[in-house]
Amino acid sequence: MNKKVFIIFFSLFTVIFLVIALIINHTGESYKEATINGVFIKGDKTKYKVKFIKKVDGDTIIVNFNNKELKVRYLLIDTPETVKPGVEVQKYGPEASELNGKLLSNANDVEIEFDVYEKEDKYHRALCYVYADGKSVQEELLLAGLAEIKYVKPPDTRYLDKYKKAQNKAKSNKRNLWSNT
Repeated sequence: MNKKVFIIFFSLFTVIFLVIALIINHTGESYKEATINGVFIKGDKTKYKVKFIKKVDGDTIIVNFNNKELKVRYLLIDTPETVKPGVEVQKYGPEASELNGKLLSNANDVEIEFDVYEKEDKYHRALCYVYADGKSVQEELLLAGLAEIKYVKPPDTRYLDKYKKAQNKAKSNKRNLWSNT
């Protein structure tokens, strides 16, 4: 009798343990996978080292990724236009473009990070978070008041809360876009 009770309790404990382990290990995020420049991208928190080639404007750059050029559009932010066909140069656009270029051209290490779902936009630009010497370029542009949060498309919102704090800091300090002038 004791042997049967032990086996039942042991089996029940094992099943409960496995269910709990599965629940803990499941993050709930669904990843959309893609291959970009021959590199398999899942969209986890992997940062890929790239070589900065040039800035296009305040929120778009060109990098060398896996020995090929890759046009990168920054996730979750937008800067005033400077090069969009048919659109006049917008206020603070040149300043955003200049800061973007300065941050990246002075960096020893440039990295990109993809989010969980969309990897490219409709113009075939890679959608990424960009880092210059470990600092988020998006966050720096937001703190300077030269970018604003835009194009938020869940589930690609990994750093949205962090970016909201940076934007709110720029707003409270009335920096550039938030200066009311």
